Amino acid sequence: LIAQIDNKIVGYASLENKAYLDLMYIHKDFQRQGIAYRLYADIEKEAKRQRQTVLTADVSKTAKPFFEKMGFKILTGQTVVRNGVELSNYKMKKELIIIEKD
Repeated sequence: LIAQIDNKIVGYASLENKAYLDLMYIHKDFQRQGIAYRLYADIEKEAKRQRQTVLTADVSKTAKPFFEKMGFKILTGQTVVRNGVELSNYKMKKELIIIEKD
C-alpha cells in the first residue's frame, strides 16, 4: 500500500505471506498525521479478508509504541546485523478477531 499527498509518496506498508507486516514507513515530514494508522488499518483489513488469525512484525524501537497502540504484543527482543551494524528490534504479534457476517 502507498500513501500519497499531492502526488508525493509519504508512506507505504506491505503484507507478506498473508500475515507478516513486512514494511511500514512514513516520511519524517508526515509523521503524526494518521498516515501510519490508515495504512495499518488497511493491512489488518486485508489480513482479515484472507482469514488470518494473527499478524506478526519485526518492529524497530521507535515504531514499538505505535504497534503496541495497535494491539501488538512483544514476543521477544532481537538483534539483527545489517552491513556489519547491529540493530535491535522486537518480534511482535497481534491476534486478530474475525467476525463472521451472515
